[in-house]
Amino acid sequence: MAQRNRRRSLRAALAALTTALLLPVGAGVAAAAPEPGPTPGAAERKIEPKLRTQLDDSGKAVFWVYLDSAADLTAAGRQKTRAAKAETVLRTKREHAARSQAEVIKALDGAKAEYTSYWIVNAVRVVGSQKLAGTLAERPEVARIDADDKVTLPKPAEGKREKAGADAVEWNIDSIKAPQVWDQLGVRGEGIVVANIDSGVDYTHPAVNGQYRGKNADGSYDHNYNWFDPAGVCPTAAPCDNNDHGTHTMGTMVGDDGGANKIGVAPGAKWIAAKGCETNS
Repeated sequence: MAQRNRRRSLRAALAALTTALLLPVGAGVAAAAPEPGPTPGAAERKIEPKLRTQLDDSGKAVFWVYLDSAADLTAAGRQKTRAAKAETVLRTKREHAARSQAEVIKALDGAKAEYTSYWIVNAVRVVGSQKLAGTLAERPEVARIDADDKVTLPKPAEGKREKAGADAVEWNIDSIKAPQVWDQLGVRGEGIVVANIDSGVDYTHPAVNGQYRGKNADGSYDHNYNWFDPAGVCPTAAPCDNNDHGTHTMGTMVGDDGGANKIGVAPGAKWIAAKGCETNS
């Protein structure tokens, strides 16, 4: 019995020694808790992580400063006419933006920064440094600061053209039952003006030419208040589309040439447009 106990004790000792030899150095000592990293402050958390990365990689970046308040449009809702409502919304939002952005604009002027103020979304587009973004983020009226994202316009998927039906209505327009609305309710969009902000519109395209609000009854054109090209990309005052994406989307909205091109949901509507995409993004 004593011999068996000695053998058992010897095996236990060898096992303990083997375990000790296999353990990494310092494994028997309780590891110290890692020191916590710096916690972003409230101001820093307002800055989108993507923007922080951009500012780390370069001296300046384009970013959007969003204010934390919106205009109260209650008064507009009490107006009797559509024109009065629109006028009240315009005036109220502009006044609110000027008032709420005042200190931000003052700081940007002081920094001699490049910026553009926007009243519809109550935001300011800024070209500035990491230091400037941090300074603006500390302001209590600033809700957040986002990077200026670019989205590439998608290219149309490759496919084969299906044979048109007897009514020449494209399959997608037929699938949402737009022809039933036209025929049963007599609603084709008449009296409505629609718009897109896209890569532009080829206003000469037969599927959308007749619906352009800038086309006069005598065939002449007036592009004032019907087309807006803020960056001056188009060679003339007339609408253009360097990508065809905007023409495609406008066609889906109103496209109908009176023949085979029944491609729009509301062919009775008129359209206006703005070139928001200067190139392919």
